[in-house]
Amino acid sequence: MVDVDVTCSHIEKVARTIRGSAGPSGTDSESWKCFLLRYGAHSARLREAVAALVRHLANGIVPWNNVRSLNARRGVALDKCPGVRPIGIGECLQRLCAKTMVLLTGVDVQEECCADQLCAGIKNGIEGAIHGISSIFHEEDTDGLLLVDAKNAFNILSRPVALWNARILWPRCARFLFNAYQGYSFIVFRNSNERILSQEGTSQGDPLSMLLYAVGILPLIRKLKSDHYTQNWYADDSCCMGKLLEIRTWFDSLMSEGPLYGYHPEPAKSIIIVKPELKSQAELLFQDLNVKIELSHRFLGSVIGPDEMKKEFIKEKVSKWITCVRHLANAAKQDPQSALTVLTKSLQFEWSFIQRVVDGCNDEYMPLKDVLHSCFLPSLFGREINDIEKELIHLPARLGGLGINDPMKAAETSYEVSVSCNSKIVHSIKTGEPLDVQQHNMWVQGKLKVQKALKRIQQEELSKRLISQLPRKKKRKLERITSNNCSQWLTVIPISNDHFDLSPTQFRDALAMRYGNELQGLPANCDGCGQEMNLNHALDCKKGGLVKFGHDYLRDECAALAGLAYNGVTIEPVVREAGPNGGALITDIKVNGIWESGKAAFFDNRVINADAPSYESQEWTTTSKAHAKEKHTKYDKAVEDIRGSFSPLICSVDGALHLEFTSFLKRIASTLSAKWNKC
Repeated sequence: MVDVDVTCSHIEKVARTIRGSAGPSGTDSESWKCFLLRYGAHSARLREAVAALVRHLANGIVPWNNVRSLNARRGVALDKCPGVRPIGIGECLQRLCAKTMVLLTGVDVQEECCADQLCAGIKNGIEGAIHGISSIFHEEDTDGLLLVDAKNAFNILSRPVALWNARILWPRCARFLFNAYQGYSFIVFRNSNERILSQEGTSQGDPLSMLLYAVGILPLIRKLKSDHYTQNWYADDSCCMGKLLEIRTWFDSLMSEGPLYGYHPEPAKSIIIVKPELKSQAELLFQDLNVKIELSHRFLGSVIGPDEMKKEFIKEKVSKWITCVRHLANAAKQDPQSALTVLTKSLQFEWSFIQRVVDGCNDEYMPLKDVLHSCFLPSLFGREINDIEKELIHLPARLGGLGINDPMKAAETSYEVSVSCNSKIVHSIKTGEPLDVQQHNMWVQGKLKVQKALKRIQQEELSKRLISQLPRKKKRKLERITSNNCSQWLTVIPISNDHFDLSPTQFRDALAMRYGNELQGLPANCDGCGQEMNLNHALDCKKGGLVKFGHDYLRDECAALAGLAYNGVTIEPVVREAGPNGGALITDIKVNGIWESGKAAFFDNRVINADAPSYESQEWTTTSKAHAKEKHTKYDKAVEDIRGSFSPLICSVDGALHLEFTSFLKRIASTLSAKWNKC
């Protein structure tokens, strides 16, 4: 047995990625994330305690009564369409412990399973399986492909056999798995005293369940291997291809050997895909098993069969995505920031995956692009947008877009890149040779790095071309935004605990300012000075209060950031008292020790409307340098007299920073990095 060293840094890394709802205790992942990350020394002690718990579970045998409650599950009903299956949601603490073991020992399962069982966490494993099976199916020597459906596979996997296989094949995690599965976990239901015991299989939702299933079924997979046919496994989805008679031999062996491991094939739910001229032969050979004979069928999120079937599959998928986009468009009316986040960080990855595994269907994505332009974007912006803006939004945020992928353009290259990245998995599936996991990972990283570099160059050229076609004011604004990296606010998840969530008005106003448009809903006249109200006037008028509010907000945020890294942060410190030689001088922030130990540093903020009429002929660097020089002239001598240092914090209303402001933030980040042991 091999001991595992678990540290609080491992717990911290896992805590940042934990997701999911609450188990029986009612404490969800967001609460645990706060407990583990947001309370300084208290969180550090809790992380160390959790690390000690994982070490205890991973390196010794714990009595079941001591961990029975930790492994309890909250029961929910899963709609199987038709039918209902009870599944259990585990405690977040148990999932946190299990994810830590995946982080530390998951690579062991990858190296053990290789390409024999692709659900073990191998990079792009499912895509490699799809490309490999599709390639072999279209070869002349292949008669058909049998897709096997197993009965409730994860829930009736033989638990003793799986734990024994884990002891041999996955020793670093064997004791943790034994502690989690040595007894019958109970599933509890809210508002009920009834319980269900989990007696076989893996626990639904357990981060280790997929890996345990992989090693539990691996000896069966190896026993069925042969040079006469090609088999492929992804979790409980097994398939075999080759000559029809050899496929039948493999299936007979699977039905006799599978139940010994808790794998029970269901012939009536299994499907064999054959070439048209062999359909009658397949019906004769498999008639006693009642296996369905088809010319095309879905496989691991893709489809195997003629091009016409692929196009029908894509059209069906596009129809569903269009419905989802329309729902997001309705949601965007009330919460545009969350709707954009759902689209860019979730939904669009669904069609990105399909584009990587199904080729030759570029035109089928046109309706999806149309509904993005005609329905979603007007709801997001709260107005109609022009053709150039429609093309701009498909670029990354750093290049002036919104990060919404163009489904038409992405489909052109995604498939070829995916095939190239997964060539080693495909070769292993075809030849049966062991997959070198480390070599495969390096190959994928290299290919993706080259593709990303090429894509970046293309996107930068497109961004420059589109921005150059905009009117002068809009062009000037977007060039400043892209050259000064002012787009991070568009890529963060709107978490309220971090104050990243914006109201619909704030978000749409920020979008309007980003693309050089007037804000909607402004009053006819300024309530401070009575002049005609527009965006420039709102940003420049010193009587309306908006300028003062923006300045004070930035000052307080800078002081709060500095306070995380240094002690003795003061707001509005007096540099010089009023006297015969002049009036009082007051800066915005004082920080002790930021540049030199024991030396006070003074800072003064200024927020500039870089699109004001007086600055239209200047570049941002020129404007910011002029304001920085003005600040230095005002404060330098007085600060030097008290042996301090002074730095102006100059920025534009859209987030472009002067060099000294950038240095201030980098210094704070460096100190916090050392303080929190982060790189």
